[in-house]
Amino acid sequence: MNLFSKLLKRYSYLLGLILFAFVLLKLNFGEVWQSVENVQISYLIIAALAAFPILFFKSWCWNYILKVQGINYNLKDSFLMYCAGMYLGVPTPGRVGEMAMAFYLKKDGNSFGKSLVSIFLDRVSDLAFLVGFIILGSLFFVSVWRKEILIFFSGLAILAMLVLALTKTGTIKWILKKAFYFFIPEKKQNNWKVNFQDFISDFKIFNLKSYTAIMLITALSWSAYFFQMYVLAWGVGLHVPWIYLSVTVTITGLITIIPVSISGIGTRDVALILLLAPFLIPKEQAIVFSALILFMSLLAALIGLVCWFIKPIKL
Repeated sequence: MNLFSKLLKRYSYLLGLILFAFVLLKLNFGEVWQSVENVQISYLIIAALAAFPILFFKSWCWNYILKVQGINYNLKDSFLMYCAGMYLGVPTPGRVGEMAMAFYLKKDGNSFGKSLVSIFLDRVSDLAFLVGFIILGSLFFVSVWRKEILIFFSGLAILAMLVLALTKTGTIKWILKKAFYFFIPEKKQNNWKVNFQDFISDFKIFNLKSYTAIMLITALSWSAYFFQMYVLAWGVGLHVPWIYLSVTVTITGLITIIPVSISGIGTRDVALILLLAPFLIPKEQAIVFSALILFMSLLAALIGLVCWFIKPIKL
């Protein structure tokens, strides 16, 4: 591993913190405090309660993927393990800590490569839904977007076409191997070479029916999330069209997957300021909304912490 890769692994999260510091310099803190005072607590309570159906649908999706692989857990155990993984994922760049769910499966006799398949598919199903929803939802609002946002989507489209081209050349397997080597410690990579074959072979189990079921459950979890975000936005006083708000939080959700920040701090803030600007939403109000989204993530992590105490695992 060269010096650049080591520095990237160690300091990638700093980009988000730098962006956040830049945003703070541009804020009027008096207006920020006024936006905080105007937040309606009743809406926050409803949004907080929505965390439970979101986590249920996500753990159900993971449970289904495991069953297709022949790994059988009841929904209760899947919920505990999934939420515990989310707890570990919140403070790590790109939520890499969620890979801890694989240790639960490895403890019960599954290879690390086989265990990672469910986590990988869970993340890919989220990513596929996010990209698809952005593409469809954005068709309604191209006219209100500024040049910067259109450039962003153009880049996203080019990236999608690049991925499609790579799937035709067999390069995806090489990219997957490099991506997972990026997260696996060097001293573990000899074992990983064996596990990677388990990882690849398990994908042959899945067919169109199972992929469709995964995407339907994923859609349910994101529908619950959109409801949570819509209630949260009304509690802050953000009144924008429901579809536009859904597209906005979808884009921010996609951005927070990129491992260049911790819990989306900085990247989420910039994305919300930019995307809400066409509706003349002050950046101070957008920042409060972003902070409440982070609060909801921390609430999910708190639920995960409780699950961790109920069903701990040695990492």
